[in-house]
Amino acid sequence: MHNSNWLQDVYAEIDRVFEEEHLPCMLELCRYKSIAATGEGIEETAKKVMELLSMIGCRDIHLERYVLSPIVVGYLDADIKDAPTIVMYGMYDVQPPDPVEEWTVPPFGGVIKEMPPYGRCAVVRGIANSKGLLVSFINTVQTIKKVLGFLPVNIMFVVEGEEEMGSRSMIPFVEKHKEELQKTCGIFLNGPRQDEYGKPYTILGNKGIIYMELICRGGAWGGPKTVDLHSMNASWVASPVWHLVNALNSMKDENGYIKIEGFYDDLAELSKTDEILTQKMIKVLDEKMYLEQRLFADKFLGGKAGSDAMRDLLWQPTLNIDGITGGYTGPATKTIIAHEARCKMDIRLVPNMRADDILEKLRKHLDKNGYEDIEINVNQTMAWAKSDPDSLAARAAVKAMENSGYEGGSPWPIYPGTGPACVFTQKGLPYISYGLGQFGRIHAPDEWMTVKGLRENEHSCAAFLYYLTELAKEDEK
Repeated sequence: MHNSNWLQDVYAEIDRVFEEEHLPCMLELCRYKSIAATGEGIEETAKKVMELLSMIGCRDIHLERYVLSPIVVGYLDADIKDAPTIVMYGMYDVQPPDPVEEWTVPPFGGVIKEMPPYGRCAVVRGIANSKGLLVSFINTVQTIKKVLGFLPVNIMFVVEGEEEMGSRSMIPFVEKHKEELQKTCGIFLNGPRQDEYGKPYTILGNKGIIYMELICRGGAWGGPKTVDLHSMNASWVASPVWHLVNALNSMKDENGYIKIEGFYDDLAELSKTDEILTQKMIKVLDEKMYLEQRLFADKFLGGKAGSDAMRDLLWQPTLNIDGITGGYTGPATKTIIAHEARCKMDIRLVPNMRADDILEKLRKHLDKNGYEDIEINVNQTMAWAKSDPDSLAARAAVKAMENSGYEGGSPWPIYPGTGPACVFTQKGLPYISYGLGQFGRIHAPDEWMTVKGLRENEHSCAAFLYYLTELAKEDEK
């Protein structure tokens, strides 16, 4: 058999064929619309993903249907005995391209263009999040088989089509396949994990979320119940907009402290491992990069800096206002008392917070402070997730990151965003996300990823699989 130290040979083959073979394949899948919110192109894209899995030799390729879009499943068997098994989790759905007029290229055109200061970039919806990276992983597996003449790892592909809609189908899917999944090393999500300065990172967990809408209408408390009024009545009729604003003001102070009683009661103490990983994050923190290039802000919340700011980002829950609507906001003048006001909000949950508990505390807070009339409509909840840093999948990803050629990397013990990892981690399965590549404007017009980053992402996929097999051998000794 081929020399076990095969990684550099795979890198060389990726570099040789990337521009002519691999990059066009990525762009081709991204040209399929696959919009989760409308269902447009979903079925066609799922079939294309099945073709890609067939191309690399997967067996038992099929669709599983639960809530909305089908999940594409396929199995790729190793050619050696006792090989480790990894689940490659991906998604083929994307966000709508709106506002289309703000794109400089067709949203689904798959164009390569210069994006200063990053150079040549692929600009198309889904290139970074995440159809391009699904194809990157598939390309990498095909290259490994070509270079070695065999595959040293078992791969179960699980590719969903409603990640942008909350991954509801993944819950029954994981329940159905729980015994099969327990026999794997864990779940791998290929993501572009490099910051603006090129520092790589690995994600070992993420915060949960409650996404909701608060609705305030006139009623027994006061305020017009069915129609807007002339604002001359503001001296003797209450305003639902002010009522909602005052309710919001009662929840949080200007330094970010959330005043809902019991909100912080269940926050978990950091484990020894979490503290070590947090210290690593603090050590590589570049405050200037965050403030100037990512946050576009002059300072962090509450005037904090350094260690305190990073600890808040990682381990503190949030209560955020996404948007407020109510009354007249059009041109010229229209003086009214609006009869309804609405507010979209999200809460980010950290260990060991529970969505049902926090919603109950929010309801009690509103009732206690005279806002019984305000409705809470919950759109989505998703739990926080944490993976064991000592798991084989986590160690393989970190090893790949540390040997990527980029310095300043660090594992995130918990990421401030939210994803479907909890459906796996709640079953005791590690869920790891890693991959090279710089990108921008995910969910926005002109979503892009550098061509160099797409090529190096294939390197990082190969490195993850390489270290997965090598560490698995060491663990057996």
